Amino acid sequence: MDPLYQKHHFSLLWPHYEEGREKELASKDGSGRLFNQDIMERDINANMIFRGMDVRTEGKEYILARISDMVTDSDTIVYRQEVLKDFLKYPEIEILANTDLLPLILQLDRMEKTNLTHDDDVRKTVWRMELLKVYVQCVTALDKIFCSTGRTFESEGLLKLRELITSIVNSETYHELVALLPTLSDDIKGIQSVTLGINLDNELHPVESVLLSVSEKPIKKRGVLSKLFSTKTNEDRYFGIGTFYSILRDNSAGTLDAAIIRDLYSVMKDTFKHLSDSLRRFENVESAFLFELMPEISFYIGGVHLVNKLKGASLPICFPTPLPMDDRRFDVKDIYDVSFAIRVMADTGINKLDNVIVTNDFVLGEEEGRIGVLTGANQGGKTTITRALGLCQLMFQAGLPVAGTSGSISPCDNIYTHFPELEKNSVSEGRLGEECVRLEQILPKLTKYSMILMNESLSSTSHQECLFIATEIMRYLRTIGARALFATHIHELAENIPELNKEPGLSNMMSLVAGIDESSGLEVMTEDGIKKFQTGSKRTYKITRMPPQGRSFALDIARTYGISYDQLMNSHSKETN
Repeated sequence: MDPLYQKHHFSLLWPHYEEGREKELASKDGSGRLFNQDIMERDINANMIFRGMDVRTEGKEYILARISDMVTDSDTIVYRQEVLKDFLKYPEIEILANTDLLPLILQLDRMEKTNLTHDDDVRKTVWRMELLKVYVQCVTALDKIFCSTGRTFESEGLLKLRELITSIVNSETYHELVALLPTLSDDIKGIQSVTLGINLDNELHPVESVLLSVSEKPIKKRGVLSKLFSTKTNEDRYFGIGTFYSILRDNSAGTLDAAIIRDLYSVMKDTFKHLSDSLRRFENVESAFLFELMPEISFYIGGVHLVNKLKGASLPICFPTPLPMDDRRFDVKDIYDVSFAIRVMADTGINKLDNVIVTNDFVLGEEEGRIGVLTGANQGGKTTITRALGLCQLMFQAGLPVAGTSGSISPCDNIYTHFPELEKNSVSEGRLGEECVRLEQILPKLTKYSMILMNESLSSTSHQECLFIATEIMRYLRTIGARALFATHIHELAENIPELNKEPGLSNMMSLVAGIDESSGLEVMTEDGIKKFQTGSKRTYKITRMPPQGRSFALDIARTYGISYDQLMNSHSKETN
């Protein structure tokens, strides 16, 4: 079949075209959305990924959906990684796509939609010709961008795209179309304006109109000098070349427009018939692949922006190696919270973050433990590393590079989150009840391929109750084999890990601690930069696999801000004396 008429089953995002498009459709109609997807995206600040991609408005919804698809197929993840590497290798692709290609595809899309408003054969024929002209311009731009001999692609996606474009450009039908369009355009260029004559009745109401002439030049506003020195034209200009048309008898919307088209066709019937006959064989030219391609190219351009933004801030970025799902492993060196990095750059204007952002090596695996219980100092980075883990997993499964110097990750079927909610008016349940309701909705849905991130869960109840409920949840997570990170103040839970690990289960637990440097004062990131305090202990933001330290450092925080008991009594004494 001629490639101009063929439905092209090709995608830059999905190596398995039909499966990918079905997944996109399910995402769009809501049937394919993950459970609690909106909550997960909110908790880990997934919107900051899109902000860092800085993409065109037209592709926003599509790209946001692709980030959250949670692709589990390793072939698809690698397919996307390799395409993005090619985009990074040739930065001129973005420039050419933004200037030469994407505006043309948008124009073609608008023209496709306007066809619905054409109810006459003349305009439909001319519209078809203009549509084919833009189609040829799109193919020419694609050929220039992706088939240039100066670019050597290695990704399967771009090699397939190059093959597709080449098949179209080398088609005999395409060559005929390219040769025919200029000739047909010249025929229509002779119709740039028309002159109408309008008769008036005794009360100066328009009663009839007639086509007087057709010109190859547009009518322009006459200048002052031209008005003063113009000569009268021949009286023949008052004789019409079409049939009279009554404005008064039929003044519905569009009747004058229809009359002009009718008279044009009557006068230039042979021209329009030749145009229609010439274009008939090109009625079924397939352009749908261009509309599918546009947001996919925008996705990769956004990926380039994200990489350049983070690299420009002297932060590491890498493409992790996909591991089998059954490995249920997460292993990334120098991980950090991408959302925090992007927000710092946006809010503070700080562009170099290598001395601001602290990275960590983070592993969840069979030998190390797939369930981490993270304790340590308040404001020590527990929430940050929890978000970093979720963002890294999400970006990896979208085929994007992740925060780190190297890594290997198993896809998961979903990322579940349980972060603190704003206080709700719940007379019947209270805050603990509300937390338990949310946990009961989430936990039964987990599989051994799931990941759950819990941030200070159960903090609304007494310490003893919190420990009991958390222990029950950890026993459940161990049994089903999920990957998890639980940032908590319950140090006793971490202390009980050796005993809990003796029970049968598919995932072992490990204790992680957010460290401090007690020899240095506390440092806090503010809108004005890093603020240093003389009291308190400096947070290192380093996450270490070690036994819990047995305290939450709340007193340390109180002393930092001058609200310990001794400090308050001293301040009170000064105020009252």
